[in-house]
Amino acid sequence: MQSSRVITTILMVVVVTLAVVVASVVFVMLVALFDDRVNNDEIFKIIGPAFNMIVGAFVGLLGGISLNRRKENPEQGPIEP
Repeated sequence: MQSSRVITTILMVVVVTLAVVVASVVFVMLVALFDDRVNNDEIFKIIGPAFNMIVGAFVGLLGGISLNRRKENPEQGPIEP
């Protein structure tokens, strides 16, 4: 029971952190898109790969949690949100 609480706490911290990072990146992209002084091509070259990495980390985290739960309880089937 204790390890479940630790996993849940870590998961919540990671999800909140990734959500803040993704929201920040989207905000910066929107500001750069509508600012005449900024070259949009350069901004997207810099931020695009970082955004892809953050989204990939989020998907990998959720996939790892799903696999771990199925390993602990194989007869459970698909995980419902």
